[in-house]
Amino acid sequence: MPTNLPGLVVVPPLLESVDPATVRLLLKDGTPVSATVTAGAHSTQVLVPEAPLVEGTEYRLEATGVCTFQGNQTAETTFTAGAALPLPTTLGSLTAEAPRRGTFVVYGDSNCGNTQQEGDSTSLSFTPSPELVPFLPWVSWTVQVDGAPWSYAKHGGVTTKGTENFDTRLYEYNRRLFFLYTVCEQLQPQVPNTGLAPGRHRATLQGTLEHANLTLPPLHVDFELTCAQQPVDPEPEEPGPPSSSEGCSQTGGSLTALGLLTTLRLWRRRASHLSH
Repeated sequence: MPTNLPGLVVVPPLLESVDPATVRLLLKDGTPVSATVTAGAHSTQVLVPEAPLVEGTEYRLEATGVCTFQGNQTAETTFTAGAALPLPTTLGSLTAEAPRRGTFVVYGDSNCGNTQQEGDSTSLSFTPSPELVPFLPWVSWTVQVDGAPWSYAKHGGVTTKGTENFDTRLYEYNRRLFFLYTVCEQLQPQVPNTGLAPGRHRATLQGTLEHANLTLPPLHVDFELTCAQQPVDPEPEEPGPPSSSEGCSQTGGSLTALGLLTTLRLWRRRASHLSH
């Protein structure tokens, strides 16, 4: 990771939080590195070193997750600091695919789960700028439609190819970030309609590099959804959020320290095992 990274982000899994008093950075030999810990976006904790990291030095990041269901879990990850890189100034480019009519999955909350709906939909196509790519793991995302919130993704929720990173499970119970839709026929009428109204809309993508003193200009794209088209074959189902009944042991549920280009997992360890 770049030595001039503004902050190291610790991301808890769904339904958990991080004890900020336990977040610390150490050298390979266990020497503490002076740093401050502050709250980041979406219930994350951000460790900000008081001095830039030293290129070629190996570090260890530790944190303890707070879990009501299974007790607290302590985890750690190691990384080697790389060369400093210019901070990004742009996000990249954004387009909207041609709308299509069909059935698709709508993600509900922890009580409703996932449902099938029929309507018109489009997907946003995002291409990150080359200068943004090395910093993607520490960027959080929001999409607004016509100025109103649509969805968000935690740090590491977008891949270097500009697609949603479903494998990391870094999202909460919300709509998919890049999938926009209007419901034309409610196949399950008892479920609230969370889609857009038919018509023309503008989507805005905003990326925020955690604790960086800069504003990346948002990207905008116009699109139109109608209910005039005939239905086509259903879309393949994307993986959805895990069920809340799984508590803190859900698939992919572990604290994550976000590393260069990929998400570095902080593997869970019981606190009683740390002395071994």
